[in-house]
Amino acid sequence: MKTRHQLSTLPAGPFTARLWNENEDLIEQIFNHPFCRGLSNGSLPDASFKHYLQQDALYIEQDARAFAITAGKAYSRESFTFFLDMARDGLEIERVLHRNLMPEFGVVPVEKMSAACYSYTSFLLDNALNNSFRVSAAALLPCFWIYRETGLIIRQSSVECNRYQPWLETYSDDIYAGYVEKFVRTVEKEMSAATKQEKDRMAHVFQKSLHFEISFFSEAWQWQFKK
Repeated sequence: MKTRHQLSTLPAGPFTARLWNENEDLIEQIFNHPFCRGLSNGSLPDASFKHYLQQDALYIEQDARAFAITAGKAYSRESFTFFLDMARDGLEIERVLHRNLMPEFGVVPVEKMSAACYSYTSFLLDNALNNSFRVSAAALLPCFWIYRETGLIIRQSSVECNRYQPWLETYSDDIYAGYVEKFVRTVEKEMSAATKQEKDRMAHVFQKSLHFEISFFSEAWQWQFKK
C-alpha cells in the first residue's frame, strides 16, 4: 500500500486500502492544512480555534445522531452494538475535550451552525436516513480515521509547551485508536460483502466526507480574518 506517511491505523484489507489510496491527495491536504500546522506549532490564531471548537461542539451532536440512526440499520448484532457505542462514547470523548478547552480559551457555546458545519452534518444525516448501513458507515469513517492520523502526525512535530497539546493528545491516545481500528475493520467487512454499485457508492461518500473535512478546517482558518 502506498502512503506518504507511516499510518498508525492501517487499512484492514483491499477495500479500505482503496478508500485511502484513491484519496491520498485530499488526505495530504488535511495533513498539511494551515489549520493543522498551526495546531502543531502553536501558532494557530485564537479566533480560528475558538470558531472551530464552537462548531465542533455542534458537529459532534449531529454526528452522534447519525451513528445512532446508522446503528439501527446494522446487519449484525456486533455492528449494531459498536455503532451505538460510537454514538455514546465518541460523543463523550469530544465533550470532555470541549469541557476542558472551552473555558481555557474563553469559548462561549453557540447554537447556530456555520455553513461548513451545516453542510457536513446534513450530509451525514442524509446518508444515515436515506442510504444503507454500509454507505452511511463509509461516510462516517473519514472523520475518525483522519483525526487519528492527523493527530499523530502533527503531535510528532509539535512544539514544546504547545497550548493545543490537549487536542493533539485526545486523537493520538490508545482508547481513540481502538475505536478507529474497529471502525476500519467494520467498513472493510461490509465493503467486502457489498455489490460493485454499493462499493462505488461507499467510495463516493468517503471522498465527499474528506472534502467536508477540508472545508471545516478551511472555514476555521479563515475565521481569523473576519471583522
